[in-house]
Amino acid sequence: MRVRMTVAYDGTPFSGFATNPDVRTVQDELERALTTVLRHPVRITCAGRTDRGVHAYGQVVSFDADAGHFEPFALTRAINRMLHPSIAVHDVAEAPPEFDARFSCIGRSYRYRILNSPVFDPLLANLTWHIREPLELASMRTAADRIIGLHDFSSFSKRNKSKPAETYVRTVKRAEWSRHGDTLQFEISASAFTHQMVRSLVGLFVEIGRGSRRAVDMGDALAFKDRAVVGSPAPPQGLVFVKAHYAARAQPNK
Repeated sequence: MRVRMTVAYDGTPFSGFATNPDVRTVQDELERALTTVLRHPVRITCAGRTDRGVHAYGQVVSFDADAGHFEPFALTRAINRMLHPSIAVHDVAEAPPEFDARFSCIGRSYRYRILNSPVFDPLLANLTWHIREPLELASMRTAADRIIGLHDFSSFSKRNKSKPAETYVRTVKRAEWSRHGDTLQFEISASAFTHQMVRSLVGLFVEIGRGSRRAVDMGDALAFKDRAVVGSPAPPQGLVFVKAHYAARAQPNK
């Protein structure tokens, strides 16, 4: 039977989501725990891979399970006991046989948070990017409007040399900056994301907020389709995978 499960994790102790030899990853931890509880080998598929240090609240994974060993409540309780405190699972349920966490996904949402304060907060060190100088929110909002819609995000993507023909065209449905006290928050939703796309966008947004670049430079960067015109990506700890979106027919069976 096919199972769908939502996963939250603190990305700080992990070298990203995807399995990787000799380092600790979220996928490896989940697969080991699921294999132990279900008593058969388990291989999972995720809605979107996250990099080292990136967090998730609404990551979705799918996998096949022996129906004879599957009980949602017991599985949730056992996995959370084994993976506490860095990983938690919820909304564990049987899914349609054709459901795939990655290929059934029609959209993804991320959030990036910046602590914009003269004083560093150690309690937020693993959750935000600390920037001391004031950032101009109005300019960052104007720049965000320029990425809405269908664009080629080559300038904001880490290239995969093994896939030279890979496309970097994506449709951004939402891109909004807001302020909550000393915290600036960027919310973005798209059909899909390229590698380091959100962090690279935030890096340029911050340059615009600092006044070293203009809001119109966001549109110019898109037009150039050249990674060299964009500076370094924002650090990973401020980024959270918030939600994976699915069509109604891909929802779990009740």
